[in-house]
Amino acid sequence: MEKLLENTLLYDFYSSLLTQRQRDIYHMYFFDDLSLTEIGSKLNITRQAVNLSVKQSQKSLLEFERCLNLIEHNELAKRHLQALDTAIGIGDMDGCRKVLQDLTAIF
Repeated sequence: MEKLLENTLLYDFYSSLLTQRQRDIYHMYFFDDLSLTEIGSKLNITRQAVNLSVKQSQKSLLEFERCLNLIEHNELAKRHLQALDTAIGIGDMDGCRKVLQDLTAIF
């Protein structure tokens, strides 16, 4: 399950950096749950070509995250926003300022 979540997040953030063909194959494999053989049949390519495309797409998506860290920054921003919401809820202005400084440092 965790691997599916990772693949989904990577796809959500970076799919536009893949070719249309890579996006189609990746989507069919991970989200439509088609086998390599089924995808190959639909696209009139070999099972091996599908497998290579999936592996290359995964490698590219991981490399994009390694370089850009968008998923990591997004998760960090969410945690800071939750902390800000908590600080506002209890009227902790110093806490709010600290969280805002931390958020500013991220971006």
